[in-house]
Amino acid sequence: MSQFATIKSLPTRAFVRKVGINLPHFLFLCDKVAKYEAEERRKWPMKNRGLSSTKLTLQDKVLLTFFYLRHYHTFEQLGPMFGISESYACKLYHRYRDILVKLVRLPSWKCLLDDDLEAILLDVTEQPIERPTRKQRQYYSGKKNGIR
Repeated sequence: MSQFATIKSLPTRAFVRKVGINLPHFLFLCDKVAKYEAEERRKWPMKNRGLSSTKLTLQDKVLLTFFYLRHYHTFEQLGPMFGISESYACKLYHRYRDILVKLVRLPSWKCLLDDDLEAILLDVTEQPIERPTRKQRQYYSGKKNGIR
């Protein structure tokens, strides 16, 4: 059973808490994504060759993106939640995030100053910087590069 089939029967408040938007808005976005994908397939018919992944529905793919943006699960957690591998979950997230950014576009950055703005979608995940634990001398000279 798909993840969307289980979550769509939740009450409105519970759906909004899990996904971040209400069900009619979610279904509206799914329709826009479906139209966008159909248009892309029509424009570039040779781009999507090969095996099709029928394991997840379009609603599940968009839901995976909203789950990540809402709760910041790792892809290691999202993969089994949707019955796919973590690398495929990452691939789907990045693909559908880019599609949603294109579809829900703002005309310019100045519209962010308007009072009637309803919602903004941001990804503010912090990423730690990996530092070498051994043989740090190859990467670090010990000198400060600031003004003396």
